[in-house]
Amino acid sequence: MAKLRQAPLVSTGILVSPLEGTVAPAKLMRRLAHPPPGQHGGGLYSTVHNLLDPPAWSWTSLQFSDSTAVGNAMKRARSPDTSPPAGDADGTAHQPKISRKIRACQACQHRKVKCDLENGQERCSRCTRLDIKCVVNKSLQTLLDGENEWKSKMEAQVEALQTAMADVQRVLNVPNGSAANMTAGTAGSRHSSVSKAQPPPQPQPLYGPSPVAIVNAPMASLFEATKLRNIRSDPWAHHGQRPLLKSSEPDFIAQGRVSLRDAEYLFDTFRSTLNAYLWGGIALVHETLDAARASSSILTSAILAVTSLHTQDEGRAFDICYPVFLELVSQAVFDRYHTLDDVRGLCIGAFWLSDLSWKLSGLAVRIATELNLHQFCAKSLRDGSRYGDEARLWYFLYVCDHHFSIAYGRPPVISENPTITCHEHFLQRPDATQADFRLHSQVGIFIILSRVFHAFGPDRSRMIGNDEFEALRRFDADMGFWRDRWKDKLQPNKYVSQYPAKGVFLHYHFARLLLFSICLRGLRPSGVYAMSPERRQFVNKAITSATAALDLTLNDPDMRASIIGVPLYLLTTMAYACLFLMKCQAQWKSANLSISYEEVVPLIEGAIAVLNATRPCVRHVAHYLGSGLSSMLEKFKEHHNLDRPNPEERDQSASAQQVWSQGEMWPDWNVWMFGNGDLSQQTLSQDNYGLTFLDALNSQMPG
Repeated sequence: MAKLRQAPLVSTGILVSPLEGTVAPAKLMRRLAHPPPGQHGGGLYSTVHNLLDPPAWSWTSLQFSDSTAVGNAMKRARSPDTSPPAGDADGTAHQPKISRKIRACQACQHRKVKCDLENGQERCSRCTRLDIKCVVNKSLQTLLDGENEWKSKMEAQVEALQTAMADVQRVLNVPNGSAANMTAGTAGSRHSSVSKAQPPPQPQPLYGPSPVAIVNAPMASLFEATKLRNIRSDPWAHHGQRPLLKSSEPDFIAQGRVSLRDAEYLFDTFRSTLNAYLWGGIALVHETLDAARASSSILTSAILAVTSLHTQDEGRAFDICYPVFLELVSQAVFDRYHTLDDVRGLCIGAFWLSDLSWKLSGLAVRIATELNLHQFCAKSLRDGSRYGDEARLWYFLYVCDHHFSIAYGRPPVISENPTITCHEHFLQRPDATQADFRLHSQVGIFIILSRVFHAFGPDRSRMIGNDEFEALRRFDADMGFWRDRWKDKLQPNKYVSQYPAKGVFLHYHFARLLLFSICLRGLRPSGVYAMSPERRQFVNKAITSATAALDLTLNDPDMRASIIGVPLYLLTTMAYACLFLMKCQAQWKSANLSISYEEVVPLIEGAIAVLNATRPCVRHVAHYLGSGLSSMLEKFKEHHNLDRPNPEERDQSASAQQVWSQGEMWPDWNVWMFGNGDLSQQTLSQDNYGLTFLDALNSQMPG
């Protein structure tokens, strides 16, 4: 044992530290005899146990004769081992062994007493008894092990969060750029020796804004910063089905508010008749009532309400279906989740429900823009194989919006842009149908009317100058080109016969009426001196167009049959033409226009007869228009009788006629035709609804 104090233990390639060589022989023997757990498989203790084997070794053989041998042994121990470790034979990385771990606190080490500090305890029993601070000076290897263990746990948690966020982003149509940045930042902070499998990259959602769109959309940038869900559009919109919560709720048919038998009858009627008037069925893509119910309650209720409007049952079905539709629309105003069929349902209601048309079309456009239909329309023009339904619905909305803006003298919501001006490129798609041709013919005429509106402005008190007549001629030429382009492209439909092609001529006449009636803006009957021959010619063209529109509607069998089925816009055409002819004949006699009382009265009487034929449909607007025009025609005839007074009343009537011709009665036109002329005083009763609707049209009429 004395020799152990003089020199460290050395074996071939193994060195016992000089510190351990100075330890008392008893303590060293105790450590060698009882190594820590896990150290029996090799290393220092295994070698020393071999040294203690009497047959092979003796303690005297461990003594070195000079210091040179000790130095050489130390150099061999410090030099890197170039031989491959035992674990490298199978390709695994070599893990260094930990020689010792500090388990005692600093106070116990200083007193050289046993420390009973266990893992998880803050203080040992001795430090607790003495009420002193218990500090453990951990070795560097222990600190690294703890850090690696913590990092491994955090990496696993981050990867789990990334996977969950990717699933959420895929459902909510959120771009995964932020998740990718987080992944990259986490990977950069990992230890170089730790290799983790990266999760597979999530595909970019098919729908939703791209990173380019986020740059151009401030609200999208706000979402990226705040992650607020309530500023995002509907994640279920493009899957054609309602959210699970709504799908699990019973709809109004399941609740018994409308019987299944009546609902199926109304749905089938819409598919076979009314749907054909919406350009061949663009508005309805479902074959069965069950499919429509599963997709959208708004669509289903709109179809039932519109069809019941045309049912000859004294309005009983309409009185049931209409409140259901109003209730669902009211809920949709503040609903976050919408589908494409919700938009279609709002459009269907707008095309036929006159008291809601403007509000429904505006709501439909707002929801559609939230669903980014305008962006998908642009994508469909670039890629002819995708986004067909979205593009069709956007053009459908464009026509719906302009039906109830141009006719009422209001600015349209959807403005002209490349997707609108280049709309005919959509017809080059391989899946384009005759319904698409009919729809895009409407887009073409409303592009022209929108340009007319923006060229001359909404101010009806501004007189059109003579220098603007050339613009009128250009627009007239554009309308003629549009008519010649589309009249032969639209083929007959099995449900509405020749209506598609004949509707081109009806739209052409009405468009010219709107165009040339602008020449009466800012004029009064007393100021006939301001009407130049050229202006008079344009006004006469407006009169000719109004007469042609009424002739076509009254004398063509296909057009007469469509009165009870066409959308509201074409009934507006009839009403506007009748009002314009009565107003020109009554107010502008001194202007020498090409119009006579004998021509106007038969046309209006024929229109009233056609509208009154719809009397069984007591809730249809055509029925109210017939009543309103009848009342106006009676007043028109009463005033005309002033031209043929009795001999004893000649002087009085001549004075009245002079006042009329000079236009002094002009401010009383609304009072004369519509009572007090105050729309707020009118109610939607059967007696005055027609006058209310006609008064709204008259308020937008120039002159």
